[in-house]
Amino acid sequence: MGRRDIDSTILGNKIALVTGSAKRLGAAIAIHFAKNGYDILVHYNTSKKEAEGVLSIISEMGRNATLIKADLTTELDLFIDEVKNTDLVKKRGGLDVLVNSASKYEKIEFSLVSQEKWDSMHDINSKAPYFIIQGLLNELKMVNGCVINMVDTSYNRPWENYSNYCASKASLYNLTMSLSYELAPEVRVNGIAPGAIMFPDWLDEKDRQEILNQIPMKREGTVEEISETALFLANGPNYVTGQIIGVDGGLK
Repeated sequence: MGRRDIDSTILGNKIALVTGSAKRLGAAIAIHFAKNGYDILVHYNTSKKEAEGVLSIISEMGRNATLIKADLTTELDLFIDEVKNTDLVKKRGGLDVLVNSASKYEKIEFSLVSQEKWDSMHDINSKAPYFIIQGLLNELKMVNGCVINMVDTSYNRPWENYSNYCASKASLYNLTMSLSYELAPEVRVNGIAPGAIMFPDWLDEKDRQEILNQIPMKREGTVEEISETALFLANGPNYVTGQIIGVDGGLK
Protein backbone atom coordinates (compact mmCIF):
# COMPACT_ATOMS: atom_id res chain seq x y z
CA MET A 1 0.00 0.00 0.00
CA GLY A 2 1.52 3.33 -1.02
CA ARG A 3 1.08 6.80 0.38
CA ARG A 4 -2.30 8.43 -0.09
CA ASP A 5 -2.70 11.95 -1.41
CA ILE A 6 -4.12 14.14 1.35
CA ASP A 7 -6.21 17.12 0.26
CA SER A 8 -5.39 19.82 2.82
CA THR A 9 -8.11 22.08 1.44
CA ILE A 10 -10.70 19.61 2.71
CA LEU A 11 -9.12 18.73 6.02
CA GLY A 12 -8.17 21.10 8.83
CA ASN A 13 -4.70 22.58 9.28
CA LYS A 14 -1.75 20.29 9.80
CA ILE A 15 -1.28 19.32 13.43
CA ALA A 16 1.86 18.60 15.45
CA LEU A 17 1.83 17.04 18.91
CA VAL A 18 4.99 17.81 20.88
CA THR A 19 5.33 16.04 24.21
CA GLY A 20 7.09 17.97 26.95
CA SER A 21 6.51 21.23 25.12
CA ALA A 22 6.10 23.60 28.07
CA LYS A 23 9.81 24.32 28.39
CA ARG A 24 13.24 24.15 26.84
CA LEU A 25 13.63 22.13 23.65
CA GLY A 26 10.04 20.94 23.41
CA ALA A 27 8.71 24.50 23.67
CA ALA A 28 11.12 25.70 20.98
CA ILE A 29 10.01 22.92 18.61
CA ALA A 30 6.32 23.63 19.20
CA ILE A 31 6.77 27.36 18.54
CA HIS A 32 8.89 26.74 15.43
CA PHE A 33 6.26 24.42 13.95
CA ALA A 34 3.58 27.01 14.67
CA LYS A 35 5.65 29.65 12.86
CA ASN A 36 5.63 27.35 9.87
CA GLY A 37 1.89 26.80 9.63
CA TYR A 38 1.11 24.02 12.07
CA ASP A 39 -1.55 23.95 14.75
CA ILE A 40 -0.07 22.55 17.95
CA LEU A 41 -1.01 20.21 20.75
CA VAL A 42 1.08 21.45 23.68
CA HIS A 43 1.69 18.74 26.27
CA TYR A 44 2.87 19.40 29.80
CA ASN A 45 2.81 17.70 33.19
CA THR A 46 3.60 20.09 36.04
CA SER A 47 4.71 23.24 34.18
CA LYS A 48 1.29 24.78 33.65
CA LYS A 49 2.43 28.40 33.70
CA GLU A 50 5.14 27.77 31.11
CA ALA A 51 2.72 25.77 28.94
CA GLU A 52 0.25 28.65 29.01
CA GLY A 53 3.07 30.94 27.90
CA VAL A 54 3.78 28.71 24.89
CA LEU A 55 0.06 28.63 24.11
CA SER A 56 -0.03 32.43 24.20
CA ILE A 57 2.93 32.77 21.82
CA ILE A 58 1.35 30.36 19.35
CA SER A 59 -2.03 32.08 19.55
CA GLU A 60 -0.41 35.46 18.83
CA MET A 61 0.90 33.95 15.57
CA GLY A 62 -2.67 33.24 14.53
CA ARG A 63 -2.26 29.48 14.93
CA ASN A 64 -4.50 27.19 16.97
CA ALA A 65 -3.15 25.39 20.00
CA THR A 66 -4.55 23.11 22.69
CA LEU A 67 -3.05 22.36 26.10
CA ILE A 68 -2.99 18.75 27.28
CA LYS A 69 -1.88 17.96 30.82
CA ALA A 70 -0.71 14.42 31.56
CA ASP A 71 1.86 12.47 33.51
CA LEU A 72 3.20 10.20 30.79
CA THR A 73 4.42 7.67 33.35
CA THR A 74 0.97 7.02 34.84
CA GLU A 75 -1.67 8.50 32.49
CA LEU A 76 -0.72 7.27 29.03
CA ASP A 77 -4.15 5.91 28.13
CA LEU A 78 -5.90 9.07 29.29
CA PHE A 79 -3.39 11.20 27.38
CA ILE A 80 -3.87 9.26 24.15
CA ASP A 81 -7.66 9.45 24.44
CA GLU A 82 -7.53 13.19 25.06
CA VAL A 83 -5.31 13.73 22.00
CA LYS A 84 -7.71 11.75 19.81
CA ASN A 85 -10.69 13.75 21.04
CA THR A 86 -9.29 17.25 20.63
CA ASP A 87 -11.17 19.44 18.19
CA LEU A 88 -7.96 19.97 16.22
CA VAL A 89 -7.37 16.27 15.57
CA LYS A 90 -11.05 15.61 14.83
CA LYS A 91 -11.20 18.45 12.32
CA ARG A 92 -7.96 17.42 10.65
CA GLY A 93 -8.96 13.78 10.58
CA GLY A 94 -5.61 12.67 11.95
CA LEU A 95 -2.25 13.72 13.34
CA ASP A 96 0.50 14.89 10.98
CA VAL A 97 3.49 14.98 13.32
CA LEU A 98 4.26 13.37 16.66
CA VAL A 99 7.43 14.67 18.32
CA ASN A 100 8.40 12.58 21.33
CA SER A 101 10.36 15.26 23.15
CA ALA A 102 9.48 14.65 26.82
CA SER A 103 12.57 13.24 28.48
CA LYS A 104 14.34 12.66 31.77
CA TYR A 105 18.07 13.28 32.21
CA GLU A 106 20.07 12.24 35.26
CA LYS A 107 23.69 11.70 36.18
CA ILE A 108 24.01 8.79 38.58
CA GLU A 109 26.62 6.10 39.25
CA PHE A 110 25.75 2.58 38.16
CA SER A 111 25.88 1.26 41.74
CA LEU A 112 23.24 3.78 42.85
CA VAL A 113 20.66 2.99 40.16
CA SER A 114 17.72 1.30 41.87
CA GLN A 115 14.91 -0.51 40.11
CA GLU A 116 12.70 2.49 40.89
CA LYS A 117 15.20 4.88 39.26
CA TRP A 118 15.45 2.57 36.27
CA ASP A 119 11.69 2.47 35.85
CA SER A 120 11.37 6.23 36.29
CA MET A 121 13.93 6.88 33.54
CA HIS A 122 12.72 4.29 31.06
CA ASP A 123 9.02 5.01 31.60
CA ILE A 124 9.41 8.52 30.19
CA ASN A 125 12.32 8.05 27.76
CA SER A 126 11.31 4.85 25.99
CA LYS A 127 8.04 3.36 27.27
CA ALA A 128 5.98 6.52 26.75
CA PRO A 129 7.08 7.06 23.12
CA TYR A 130 6.44 3.38 22.35
CA PHE A 131 2.84 3.40 23.56
CA ILE A 132 2.02 6.92 22.36
CA ILE A 133 2.98 5.87 18.84
CA GLN A 134 0.96 2.68 19.23
CA GLY A 135 -2.06 4.51 20.61
CA LEU A 136 -2.06 7.23 17.93
CA LEU A 137 -1.09 5.01 15.01
CA ASN A 138 -4.47 5.20 13.31
CA GLU A 139 -4.47 9.01 13.53
CA LEU A 140 -0.98 9.11 12.03
CA LYS A 141 -1.89 6.72 9.22
CA MET A 142 -4.99 8.70 8.28
CA VAL A 143 -2.88 11.64 7.07
CA ASN A 144 0.39 9.83 6.27
CA GLY A 145 1.93 11.37 9.36
CA CYS A 146 5.41 11.08 10.76
CA VAL A 147 7.09 10.43 14.10
CA ILE A 148 10.18 12.25 15.30
CA ASN A 149 11.88 10.78 18.35
CA MET A 150 14.35 12.87 20.33
CA VAL A 151 17.13 10.35 20.85
CA ASP A 152 20.61 11.45 21.96
CA THR A 153 24.18 11.07 20.78
CA SER A 154 24.66 8.73 23.75
CA TYR A 155 22.63 5.99 22.08
CA ASN A 156 25.89 4.71 20.57
CA ARG A 157 28.47 6.80 22.45
CA PRO A 158 27.55 6.28 26.12
CA TRP A 159 29.01 8.31 28.98
CA GLU A 160 30.37 7.41 32.39
CA ASN A 161 27.81 7.75 35.22
CA TYR A 162 24.90 7.96 32.79
CA SER A 163 24.30 4.24 32.17
CA ASN A 164 20.59 4.45 33.02
CA TYR A 165 19.96 7.45 30.78
CA CYS A 166 22.06 6.11 27.91
CA ALA A 167 20.31 2.73 28.04
CA SER A 168 16.92 4.45 27.79
CA LYS A 169 18.00 6.45 24.74
CA ALA A 170 19.51 3.35 23.11
CA SER A 171 16.10 1.74 23.53
CA LEU A 172 14.44 4.73 21.85
CA TYR A 173 16.97 4.53 19.00
CA ASN A 174 16.11 0.88 18.38
CA LEU A 175 12.40 1.64 18.58
CA THR A 176 12.90 4.28 15.88
CA MET A 177 14.73 1.87 13.62
CA SER A 178 12.26 -0.97 14.17
CA LEU A 179 9.16 1.12 13.55
CA SER A 180 10.62 2.74 10.45
CA TYR A 181 10.36 -0.73 8.90
CA GLU A 182 7.10 -1.78 10.48
CA LEU A 183 5.07 1.37 9.88
CA ALA A 184 6.24 2.19 6.35
CA PRO A 185 4.99 3.32 3.93
CA GLU A 186 2.06 5.02 5.67
CA VAL A 187 4.04 6.51 8.55
CA ARG A 188 7.63 7.70 8.50
CA VAL A 189 9.71 7.35 11.70
CA ASN A 190 12.93 9.28 12.24
CA GLY A 191 14.97 10.61 15.12
CA ILE A 192 17.18 13.49 16.14
CA ALA A 193 20.28 12.98 18.26
CA PRO A 194 21.13 16.33 19.87
CA GLY A 195 24.61 16.90 21.17
CA ALA A 196 25.39 19.66 23.66
CA ILE A 197 22.11 21.56 23.56
CA MET A 198 20.96 23.57 26.59
CA PHE A 199 23.17 22.18 29.35
CA PRO A 200 21.12 21.35 32.46
CA ASP A 201 21.41 23.88 35.27
CA TRP A 202 22.99 21.35 37.62
CA LEU A 203 25.93 20.56 35.30
CA ASP A 204 29.01 22.30 36.67
CA GLU A 205 31.32 24.49 34.60
CA LYS A 206 34.13 21.92 34.58
CA ASP A 207 31.89 19.27 33.02
CA ARG A 208 30.51 21.77 30.51
CA GLN A 209 33.99 22.78 29.38
CA GLU A 210 35.13 19.18 29.05
CA ILE A 211 32.21 18.52 26.71
CA LEU A 212 32.78 21.67 24.64
CA ASN A 213 36.48 20.81 24.24
CA GLN A 214 35.47 17.66 22.34
CA ILE A 215 33.17 19.44 19.87
CA PRO A 216 34.73 20.49 16.53
CA MET A 217 32.30 23.42 16.24
CA LYS A 218 33.56 24.72 19.63
CA ARG A 219 30.14 25.73 20.95
CA GLU A 220 26.81 24.55 22.24
CA GLY A 221 24.11 23.89 19.71
CA THR A 222 20.92 25.92 19.79
CA VAL A 223 17.29 24.96 20.19
CA GLU A 224 16.65 26.65 16.85
CA GLU A 225 18.99 24.19 15.13
CA ILE A 226 17.11 21.25 16.64
CA SER A 227 13.75 22.80 15.73
CA GLU A 228 14.86 23.35 12.13
CA THR A 229 15.95 19.71 11.91
CA ALA A 230 12.59 18.53 13.25
CA LEU A 231 10.74 20.66 10.70
CA PHE A 232 12.91 19.27 7.91
CA LEU A 233 12.02 15.73 8.93
CA ALA A 234 8.32 16.66 9.02
CA ASN A 235 8.17 18.65 5.77
CA GLY A 236 11.13 17.24 3.87
CA PRO A 237 11.36 14.40 1.35
CA ASN A 238 8.84 11.64 1.98
CA TYR A 239 11.54 9.11 1.14
CA VAL A 240 13.38 9.88 4.39
CA THR A 241 12.61 7.35 7.10
CA GLY A 242 14.63 5.28 9.54
CA GLN A 243 17.21 8.05 9.95
CA ILE A 244 18.82 9.51 13.05
CA ILE A 245 20.16 12.99 12.35
CA GLY A 246 22.96 13.94 14.71
CA VAL A 247 22.91 17.65 15.55
CA ASP A 248 26.07 17.53 17.58
CA GLY A 249 28.61 19.96 16.14
CA GLY A 250 30.65 17.08 14.71
CA LEU A 251 31.27 15.31 18.03
CA LYS A 252 32.35 11.70 17.45
